[in-house]
Amino acid sequence: MRGKSVIYFLLGLYTALISWSIYQSVILLILHWIFWPLALLYFILTGHLAHGQWLSIPKHYFN
Repeated sequence: MRGKSVIYFLLGLYTALISWSIYQSVILLILHWIFWPLALLYFILTGHLAHGQWLSIPKHYFN
């Protein structure tokens, strides 16, 4: 059970990083953090994570 909560937290954090890199809005960041499953699905379906963006966004923050 503990492993699932860690994964849930990390996916929420990942969605928040994507949200901030695209919109740079605190309000949208909070909304995307709360509703991260829907926001992550939106980012995937609209192509925000296409062409290697899914990997380059976290690298930008942690390098």
